[in-house]
Parts: sequence; C-alpha cells; structure tokens
Amino acid sequence: MLRHSSYQEGGHIVEAHRHAVQAPHLAQRERTGWIAVALIALVYALLFALNLLLPLGKGLLYYYSNYTSRIWAWTEYALGAAALVVLLRQWRAVRVRSVLLAVVLAALSTAGRYARNRSVSDVADEMIILILTFLAGVVLFANLQERRVAAFQGAPWDVLRSIGWGIVLSVPLAVVNNLYFYLTSGSTFEFTNVFQSGLRALNPAISEEVIFRFFVMGLTLSLLRGTAHKKLAVGVAVVLGVVPHSLNHLPDLFLINPASALFLLAATSVAFGLPMALIQLKRNLESAMGFHWFIDFARFLMGF
Repeated sequence: MLRHSSYQEGGHIVEAHRHAVQAPHLAQRERTGWIAVALIALVYALLFALNLLLPLGKGLLYYYSNYTSRIWAWTEYALGAAALVVLLRQWRAVRVRSVLLAVVLAALSTAGRYARNRSVSDVADEMIILILTFLAGVVLFANLQERRVAAFQGAPWDVLRSIGWGIVLSVPLAVVNNLYFYLTSGSTFEFTNVFQSGLRALNPAISEEVIFRFFVMGLTLSLLRGTAHKKLAVGVAVVLGVVPHSLNHLPDLFLINPASALFLLAATSVAFGLPMALIQLKRNLESAMGFHWFIDFARFLMGF
C-alpha cells in the first residue's frame, strides 16, 4: 500500500511538472494567436481607410470607378494571399476531393459572375481566389477539434437537403430585402428571367460565403485554438466573418452619408451576415450558400 501510494504521488508530481512545463508554451501560443487576429483586423481597417483616402483611378490591375469595387478587390486579394500561405504550409493536407469541389464551386460562381458583368479578367482572378480560400478553409477546419464547419461532406441528397433548408430559412429575409429595395429605389417590381436570376445569384452565394466567411472564420478559429476563452474566440470569428463583408458594400455611402452607412452596417450585419455565419457554424457551408442564394435570387428576379 505504501509503495502504491508513493507511486501515485510520483505520478501526480510528474503530471504536475508536465502541466507546469506546458503552461508557458500554451500561454505564449494564446498570446500569439490573439496578436495575429488583431493584426488581421488592423490590416483590414487600414485597407478600408486607404480606400477612402486615396483618389480613384488606375490600379495595378484595373481601373476602379468606385470605392466599393476597389475595397472589394483589395480584400479579396489579401484573403487570397493569406489562403495561399496556409496552403503552402499545409499542402500535404489537401485532398483530391477538396480540389474537385473547389473547381466545381469556382465554375458555378464564375458562370454567375460572368452573367453579371461579362468581364473575363474579373472572373479569372476571383476564380483563383475562391479555389485558394475554399481549400485553405477545408484544411483549417479539419485541424480544429471544435466548431468545425462542414463543407459538402455528406451524401448528395444530404447536401441538397441542406441547401433547401437554407433556402426555406431565408424566405422572410428575402421578402424584407426586396421590400427595402422597393421603398428606397423609387422603382416598381420588374420581373426578370428566372434562369438568369438564379445563375447570377450563384456568384455572391458561393464566392462571398467561401472567401469572406468560411475562410475568415476558419483562419480566426485556427489562430485562436490555443485560447481558453472558446466562446470569445467564436464571437471574434463571427465578427470578422460578418462586419468586413458588410463594410465592403458601403464605402461610397460612407463618403456621402456616414449616418446612413452606419445604420446599414448594423442592419445588414445583424439581419443578413450574422445568420449566414451562424448557419455555417451550426449546420454547414452549403446551408449558408442556399440561404444567401435565395436572397439574391429573389432580388434579381424582382429587378433590383
């Protein structure tokens, strides 16, 4: 009994020593993660500020006619570069199935983008960024023990059911969205081609959910996986997956009417961005895509 007791006490000492050795390392990893996330937020804030301060004109690749298109491009390029870094560090974790899924999603999104603006160069760079961010997001979430976002992992019927579930859930917000455009645009409903509306809606539903939410939340949660504040980490991931995306729609309005821009930022973040982020976290990526697709489909169908 004495020897057994001594053995147990020795085991406790070894275990306590192990925790004592690991504690500084874990604390350092947590600090590093929070610093990295703060830098991400700071970089976006600087990009948004520079976009408002610098005059419009010829950029490195395009001529930007408005502040919205420029911040949109800058943000996509920054996220694409971040996704490339992730993939270069973890390329062994990339699976063939994920590559095929990325190509299919990029093709569908590209078809919708081309139907909207007929720009080949614009389509090409977003297609590459979409593939990079989808693959990086899949790799990042695969390494997380908690709060994983599944991306088309079920059988085809399960995927279709998830998309349908997202569509059904979005109907009330689609009605509110169209009512807002009707009241603020001064125009009447003008039905357009159903197929064209559905095709055009594929682009925002796929690209925005992957680039601005799926990858951003995956990156944030991966950087913060060492933190003891799990709920706070999820909250920060949601904020970064919602607010910058909403802000990217509003720079021109901020220059004209800051009060209206702030109101729309709060309204769109809470009513649209937040539900889409939560749907990804609570269910899966394809449900959020279905939710997003129907809202834009209804808007395009009504001529807005």
